[in-house]
Amino acid sequence: MEKAKRAKISQLKYRMGKTIWSEMEKEWESENNSATVTSQEIQEFGQPIAQPAMEVLPIEEPPMEVSEDDEEENIPNFMPDESGDEDQDEYSDDDRAHQNQIFVHELRLWALKHKVPHIVLNDLLQTLRKTTNFYLPKDSRTFLKTPVGVGKEIASVAGGQLWYQGIETALQQFLRVMPQSIDSLVLNLSMDGLPLHNSGATEFWPILMQLYGIPDVPIMVIGVFCGTTKPDNVEEYLRPLVSELNHLLNNGICINGRRISVALRAIIADTPARSLIKGVVGHNGFHACLKCKIVGKRFERKMIFEGTAEDRTDAEFRSGAYCIGHQKRPTPLLDVKGMDIIKDIPIADDLHLLHLGIMKRLLLGYVLGSLKPYKKWSEDEQERISNLLVRIKLPTEFQRSTRALKFIKFWKGSEFRTFLHHISIPLLKGSITDSAYHHFKLFFMAVTLLSSNYYKQYWDFAGKLLNQFVEDFSVIYGRGYITSNFHNLVHVAADVKRFGPLPTISSYPFENKLQHIKRLVRTGHSCLSQIVGRLGELREVEAASEKEILNYPFRKTRQEEVILHIRADFILRQGNRNGWFLTKNNEIVRYNRASETAGQFVIEGHKILRKKPAFSYPRSAEIIFNYIATIEDLSPEAVRINVCDVKCKFVVVSLDEGVTFHFSPLTHTLQQ
Repeated sequence: MEKAKRAKISQLKYRMGKTIWSEMEKEWESENNSATVTSQEIQEFGQPIAQPAMEVLPIEEPPMEVSEDDEEENIPNFMPDESGDEDQDEYSDDDRAHQNQIFVHELRLWALKHKVPHIVLNDLLQTLRKTTNFYLPKDSRTFLKTPVGVGKEIASVAGGQLWYQGIETALQQFLRVMPQSIDSLVLNLSMDGLPLHNSGATEFWPILMQLYGIPDVPIMVIGVFCGTTKPDNVEEYLRPLVSELNHLLNNGICINGRRISVALRAIIADTPARSLIKGVVGHNGFHACLKCKIVGKRFERKMIFEGTAEDRTDAEFRSGAYCIGHQKRPTPLLDVKGMDIIKDIPIADDLHLLHLGIMKRLLLGYVLGSLKPYKKWSEDEQERISNLLVRIKLPTEFQRSTRALKFIKFWKGSEFRTFLHHISIPLLKGSITDSAYHHFKLFFMAVTLLSSNYYKQYWDFAGKLLNQFVEDFSVIYGRGYITSNFHNLVHVAADVKRFGPLPTISSYPFENKLQHIKRLVRTGHSCLSQIVGRLGELREVEAASEKEILNYPFRKTRQEEVILHIRADFILRQGNRNGWFLTKNNEIVRYNRASETAGQFVIEGHKILRKKPAFSYPRSAEIIFNYIATIEDLSPEAVRINVCDVKCKFVVVSLDEGVTFHFSPLTHTLQQ
């Protein structure tokens, strides 16, 4: 009896494995068009890629000695009853095959999400094959569905290699389930350089794409150039993109049987990348400005740009009017249907221009004394300010806190952004001269106003503030600092009025994707092939990483604390770090708890009785909701506020251990 049952189990395993792998073969062949392993692929990945179809060998049961003492309970519980019919056996096979598919799918997603090295995954697969009944391949590349034949997708171009998968291919992969409410796609494109190694010259120039207005879809990789320098031939680098883009602009794209229109919104890049793709001179040229016809001057071995000039136009650019001094070579971007070559490539990139550009230049000048005639902060002053910086507790919406000044050369753009928007006004007061502080407030207020649609009525005013900031900079610090970065500030307001607030034309999302791409390279050999292979593996995990759909607002209880989630990026909880908000009546309230009655959420808290604007020049800080108050101004009486009456969340900075508070809004939480 025991021998018969064990033989029955072996037969079930064999039939189940055969069914599973036949299905996996069909799935694999549909995704990889029957490509074969070539010698070139062996060089790219180091060894031949295991074929997706695993040969299932006939199972030969070794002779078994069955003890008469074996008990019935030792037989696996999925063993069908001996009296069961054939239909019951078939049902058991299908059920086990389904469980195997789920396990394989989840294990693959886990390995991709956590970037498990292939050698580690090989060991895990071997262990699972020995100790479980799951049917798994021996090689990690077969298991992860690493694309084969990637060498055929890579073309040789001037200065390196180019892999271009295309806009339509990327969209089809990421938008397999298209929401019915979407009938058009608006694209932001980005190009930028990425050095791969500190000890080598290899660099990538990816072409990235963002779907404007659909934040849940990740940044997509359209193509990648790999070489020892930037692309030598812009025509070869961009022509595939331009040709496909024109086709999509004319015909749209068909996704799941639905025709979706496509539009190009902007091309976002830093200064060197903008010069490359437009085929114009670099930022140190006499005619370097991309927006106006100003001519630079040599001053103290620098190129400076004083004043303003007539705006450049798309028609003049296309006619070759700027071929002397500005245009260096033709660009395929001129062939993009309906594109304004001047206006549709914004310079108002907050990461490179405002945070790593202006704010970093100013703060380094204060710390190191590089902004003459002002002296650097003393060591005692730097230590005092550093202690204040590390004690500041930022809300949970911030992914990075500020570090001490001794690390300022290593600060990320997000740290300069946090300093500018929330720390600079209270901290710089008294730390720099009054004239420098008043001058800085021009920059601070202008950038704040341009960072949210809520301040749209003040965008013209913000443009005037930036013009004054640039004009006064030479008076306060000297002519030698008015380089192209500072001159570009006079064109920021125009970009914002055309495209929207600064975060909508920011390169922060693209920069994050660049770093992700860089981490995919594991060796210095065949770097582009590695990237293509890793991206092919990650398609499934990125397409499957759908966010949980939540209905806001909602509450969570942790011990005795009630945490209120107003929106996905807006959380209120007890304490100074996450508890302060502004009502639509401009009252400052500290959150205590929240309750729900008949579907309505009500916040209970304590409001500030007296507050004052943080400054009065160049305008009252009240228009950007920057306030100062003390803990003594907090009312002991509780107030109840409907969640619909919340205007924004505050970032609170205290430099005197909780006595005085400086309030500044989280601009992305501002709501009309």
